[in-house]
Amino acid sequence: MFTKSKKGLWQIIRILVALFFIILCIGLLSSSHVLWHYFSSADTKRTCGVIFGAAVWRGDIPSHALADRTLSAANLFTQERISCLVLSGGASTYGSHEVDVMKKVLLDQGIPESVLVYDYDGNNTIATLTNLSLRDSKESYVLVSNDFHLGRIKLIAHQIGLDHFDLHAATYHFGRYPKEPYYFFREVVANIYYFLRLEKINAPKEIPNLPTSQNHKRFLTLF
Repeated sequence: MFTKSKKGLWQIIRILVALFFIILCIGLLSSSHVLWHYFSSADTKRTCGVIFGAAVWRGDIPSHALADRTLSAANLFTQERISCLVLSGGASTYGSHEVDVMKKVLLDQGIPESVLVYDYDGNNTIATLTNLSLRDSKESYVLVSNDFHLGRIKLIAHQIGLDHFDLHAATYHFGRYPKEPYYFFREVVANIYYFLRLEKINAPKEIPNLPTSQNHKRFLTLF
């Protein structure tokens, strides 16, 4: 009886060790995927740069992440790497909409308003990429976000079927973020989730009904 119990215990231990190494390998692969895109830089001309939204602080002050993404996209425009900028974000918890805050930053940088395209329904990464997939398939993009975010952007973009894009890692104008270890871990977990999910992320076949403000109309008609 004791021998059988001992064998059963060792079997459980072996299973747990095997599971540990499987989880470890998956984690390492996902971490490598995130790190692989850390130095992504757009090296070809594209139609539009796409700025992924981030938090807005109290007083309509852009968070460092939002400012870094927006300023980096503005730099691409001044270098004539892109001819328009898509501002995609969601409602802010503390103040103005993320898109409106991005717009102010760009105007302060001397970017003409005529080249700005507004997507007020980019509430998350999937929403932003889905909205892009509904545009003219001939358009091409530079997807601008923080380096730790780019791996997930690429993975979801391919799942949605978005083609003709480059990734561009935003410059850290204010230094690295204190919470970056958390952001990195979150991206590692998110990449595993989106890679292993059974159902494909399907973009809708038609443009959803959007509010009829002038900014939304511009996003619908420019492409």
